[in-house]
Amino acid sequence: MTGGSPLAPATARGVGVTETLAGAVPESLVVVVAALTFLGSTWFVTTVGPAVYLFGPRRGWLTRRDGARLLAVSIGALAVVVLLKGAFAEPRPPESVMRVAQDGNGFPSGHTTGAAAFYGGLAVLLDAGDRARRYAAAAGLIALVAATRLFLGVHYLVDVVAGAAVGAAFVAGMVALTRRRVGYGFAVGVATAAAAVLVVGPTLDPVAALGGTSGALAGWLAVTRLDALEAPVDARTALPALVVLGGAAAYTLAAEAALPVVWAAHAAAGVAFVALPAAQNFSR
Repeated sequence: MTGGSPLAPATARGVGVTETLAGAVPESLVVVVAALTFLGSTWFVTTVGPAVYLFGPRRGWLTRRDGARLLAVSIGALAVVVLLKGAFAEPRPPESVMRVAQDGNGFPSGHTTGAAAFYGGLAVLLDAGDRARRYAAAAGLIALVAATRLFLGVHYLVDVVAGAAVGAAFVAGMVALTRRRVGYGFAVGVATAAAAVLVVGPTLDPVAALGGTSGALAGWLAVTRLDALEAPVDARTALPALVVLGGAAAYTLAAEAALPVVWAAHAAAGVAFVALPAAQNFSR
C-alpha cells in the first residue's frame, strides 16, 4: 500500500499512464500545460465563480439566484476536496515523474473536482445557448483540466477519474438541493469544511475552507434578509474588493499565517463574494 487508505497501490492507480504522458511532454510545452491546468485551480474557481454571480445577471447569462447556486456548488466542492484528500491521504506520483513541483495529497484530483463542479454547474445553471452545447463544452473543459494533471505528472489516472466523478455527483446533488432554498447549499459547504477540520485536523487548508464557506453562508443570509439579491453591483468597486480580499486570503495560505488569521481572511472574502449586492445597496 502507498497510503493509509484502502485504495489500490500506486501502480494500480495509473502510474504507467502518468509516466507515459508526462514523459511525452517536451520541456518547451510544460509552461503551456501548466497555464491550461490553471482553468481548474482554486484561485480561478473562486475568482470567476463570484464574478459570474455578481455580473452574470447583467449580461443575461443567468439569474442572480442561480449565480448563487453556482457559487455554493463551487465553494462547497473545494471543501469536499479538502475533506477527501485528508481522509484518503494518498500520495502523488514521485518527484521523478512530476514536470512541475506539487505537494500535498493526490486523491482525488482537486483541479479536476473543482473543474467538474464549476463547469458542470455552469452547464446546468446558465440560461444562454443550447443545453447540449453547454454540456459538451463543460465536458471538454473538464477533460482538458484532467489531462493537464496527467501530462504534468502530478496525479495518477484514478485521481482525475475520481475527481471528475465526485465533482459531477456534487453538482447533481447540490443543484437538486438548492432548487428551493439556496442557503442549504452554503450550509452543506460549511458542514463539509467542518468535517474536514475534524478529520484532517486544524491545519491550513481545512481552516481556510471553513472560513470561506462560513463567510459565504453569512453573506447569503445578509443578502436575503436585506432583500438585496437583485440589487445592481458596480464593477468599479466590486472588482477591486474581490481582488484585494481574495488576494489577502490566498496570501495567508502562502505565508502559512496563524490559523485564526487564515480563517478570518477567508471568512471576509467569503462574505464579500456573496454580500456585495447587499453592501452596495446599503451604501446607496
